[in-house]
Amino acid sequence: MRCTCEQCGKKFDAEPVEEPAVHQILCGNSTTAEDVARLMGGMKADLCFTSPPYDQQRTYESGIGDWLTLMKGVFGNLSMAEDGQVLVNLGLIHRDGEWQPYWEPWIVWMREQGWRRFGWYVWDQGPGLPGDWGGRLAPSFEFVFHFNRAVRRPDKARMCRHAGQRHGGKGLRSVDGKVTKRTHGTSPVQESAILDSVLRVNRQGSSAHAGGHPAPFPPGLPTAIVKSWPGDVIDPFLGSGTTLVAAEQTARRGIGIEISPAYVAVCLERLVGLGLEPRLESLRG
Repeated sequence: MRCTCEQCGKKFDAEPVEEPAVHQILCGNSTTAEDVARLMGGMKADLCFTSPPYDQQRTYESGIGDWLTLMKGVFGNLSMAEDGQVLVNLGLIHRDGEWQPYWEPWIVWMREQGWRRFGWYVWDQGPGLPGDWGGRLAPSFEFVFHFNRAVRRPDKARMCRHAGQRHGGKGLRSVDGKVTKRTHGTSPVQESAILDSVLRVNRQGSSAHAGGHPAPFPPGLPTAIVKSWPGDVIDPFLGSGTTLVAAEQTARRGIGIEISPAYVAVCLERLVGLGLEPRLESLRG
């Protein structure tokens, strides 16, 4: 199947395969309802994983103007299923000697749209970055905010280290202060479990195949999320396409919107260059 994107001027061919995930990429603006509608064609995503710009931390090719307006535009147009799960990666910004809770007005707005502040996770990025950080300890984590309107239980995507063993004795302390039996009691520990709220994915190698993108994340981060919830996954800030790589490698359908033609080209080259042979469809041209 041929993918043609007139804006980035690239053409790619990939051989069709049996029952493939048909990934869709739009070189367009995810704050524009018409672009999103053109991409989605009436369908709704089951899962969103994305990493927007961290406020005004960097100068991006297209510029972002007001960050809150950008976020309202993107998430106001996001087409999600009723039990869709939205997970958003954001990092700290330090300015004027303090860290800035720049996400607070956006989270308030999300709640006003019916999105619950369902979970708040930590991305453990491994060893802290080298350098002098103005008196602070070296940064080695970011956050993942989890929103939903309805619970959809995650799949057990993590292998249990103690699978098959039997736990006895006491367990966790409950709300009333009493210590109850362990969840497994005396039954054998299950082979797999849901992920921890600390996502331990080393950032090393994130820039590989990112085509010069200023803030890529490693494939392991979206892969962990995509393995945890079923269905089609969308990334409205597609960047260098790591979320689509994770979708392809987990046999899921990936949908992405990227405003920069240069990064759309990177996405396409990256997928084809990895030998994944995806069937791609560019919807602008």
